[in-house]
Amino acid sequence: RFVHESRAEGNRTYDIPGVITATAGLFSLTYGFNQAATSGWADGHTLGFLGGAIVLLVAFVFIESKVANPMMPLRVITERNRGGSYLGSLVVGAGLFSMFLFLGLYLQVILGYSPLKSGFAFLPFTAGIIAFAGIASALLPKVGPKPLMIPGLIASSLGLLLLARITPDTSYVTHVMPSLLIMSSGMALVFIPLTSTSLHGVSHHDTGVASAMVNTSQQIGGSLGTALLNTVAATATATYAAANTALGDNAHAYAMTHGFTVAFKVSAGLLFIGAVVLFFFINIGKEAVVESEGALVH
Repeated sequence: RFVHESRAEGNRTYDIPGVITATAGLFSLTYGFNQAATSGWADGHTLGFLGGAIVLLVAFVFIESKVANPMMPLRVITERNRGGSYLGSLVVGAGLFSMFLFLGLYLQVILGYSPLKSGFAFLPFTAGIIAFAGIASALLPKVGPKPLMIPGLIASSLGLLLLARITPDTSYVTHVMPSLLIMSSGMALVFIPLTSTSLHGVSHHDTGVASAMVNTSQQIGGSLGTALLNTVAATATATYAAANTALGDNAHAYAMTHGFTVAFKVSAGLLFIGAVVLFFFINIGKEAVVESEGALVH
């Protein structure tokens, strides 16, 4: 009749030093990447923020290994399959999230779409995720995570490479939509197994942390990837514009599109790296997936 209060077992103190060093370290790293877009990689401020990020993040790991109740228990991420899942989530977030930014800019600035029309233009990606998520859920207990995740990331990488063919004159139907469908179908095969492997063998006490790490890894990867690829795109755009002044009034559109395509190619490379990471780290089969799901239910 009543919902009883539930509390985590063991030490429930807050890890304030861990929170401060992790937040400051990630802020410094992201800001350093952003600073590089305007001031260059050799700029003193860029190097200062990137160097500070390294110091802070190393301090965070040291703190987590010493405090009684760490924010991120190292035992959660040092297990091979879980650690591989989090690293894969980080790389996938870095490669995927920036795609939405650059493609949105392409649709609105280059093709002249309204914000509403641009939003509708992304619906094929959502449709692909919905359609293939059910397939991934059905296949996971039968084949295990790796046979789904590796092809899924390779397919998504190919989708990004196809998207890198865009020009200021290409059609949404022939170039953008097919790429979105390929990417989304591949990512659906990744997201479902990735969540399952991230909880493999975790204790009941650490389930919340292990589950949160998947989303956290993706968000961190998305922030860092967007900052880094923004620098890549800005540099490519400026270089192209300087080398193609003969294009006249069209130079700006072609230069921006070139920057987007370079960013898409780098994003494709990141997703391929994610496939390599998961290939070497994930070694559990379908039996372990079924056992993990059963343990969580009970």
